[in-house]
Amino acid sequence: MGKIFIVEDHAVIRRGYISLIKRKLDLEVCGEAASGEDALITIPICAPDLVLIDVSLPGMSGVDLVRHLKVTQPDLLMLVISGHEEALLVEGVLAAGARGYIMKEQAPEVLIDAIYAVLSGKQYLSERMHKKLQQKENLP
Repeated sequence: MGKIFIVEDHAVIRRGYISLIKRKLDLEVCGEAASGEDALITIPICAPDLVLIDVSLPGMSGVDLVRHLKVTQPDLLMLVISGHEEALLVEGVLAAGARGYIMKEQAPEVLIDAIYAVLSGKQYLSERMHKKLQQKENLP
């Protein structure tokens, strides 16, 4: 069973993620936080397998949270979800230590697919972000 911790500052969106994840018998939401600072306190207690992190958080950004968690818990899997589709942001998130990046506008099934992919040790990028990174690399 995969234990998921959710870091999202919007309560309605956070509840949506929880509801979606609870539909899967082999996934469990073990905790949640509305900020990076709260997440740093709660994540060690919860001991999740994967942390779902909103890139835009108040105070400590999602990218900063990923960096901090990578140092303090290097084996912790992290998946970032965002409303931003900038290639530089994706590169920064992956360089910081996240194993995946998906867009909030994706279908709910894509989030679940991304969670399973990251839990199985793979990197996951939404198709559009993968194409954006490929285009950026092919620029002169």
